[in-house]
Amino acid sequence: MRFDVSQPVFDLIAAHAVETFPDECCGFVVERNGFVHVERITNVQNRKHAEDPERFPRTAATAYSMGPEAAPHLVDHERGRLRLLAIYHSHPQHEAYFSAEDRKQATVWDEPSYPDATQIVVSVFDGMVKGAKAFHWSEEQREFVEVELRVAEPT
Repeated sequence: MRFDVSQPVFDLIAAHAVETFPDECCGFVVERNGFVHVERITNVQNRKHAEDPERFPRTAATAYSMGPEAAPHLVDHERGRLRLLAIYHSHPQHEAYFSAEDRKQATVWDEPSYPDATQIVVSVFDGMVKGAKAFHWSEEQREFVEVELRVAEPT
């Protein structure tokens, strides 16, 4: 299996990751009316950490919590008004891998919240994108597994 993304879409994700460095970015890749869009979502992890550090021990440097503007996109997905193709976030000063924290974020009661959506993780070191990987839910393995991330010029 692989996840295909156009170069312009990948460039938007990468730019978001660089702009939010040294914090994590987060967002969606959605298809609406036949067009693919990148939807940036605010990472509110620092606010949550400041309000309740016991419940939210991580800062935005190592975690993300999507802001309220994520909800309309998820509702539109549930109602069939858009397709949620991917959920993305960055790993500042870390490699692109699907961590235990990422799995926790992507599942509810050990089931994927959006099993058809690919998870994209972008590695950013010193403000520069160093790589990206894609992960997709495998029902057989009951886990997110790495899939090929193919970035291509639009046709």
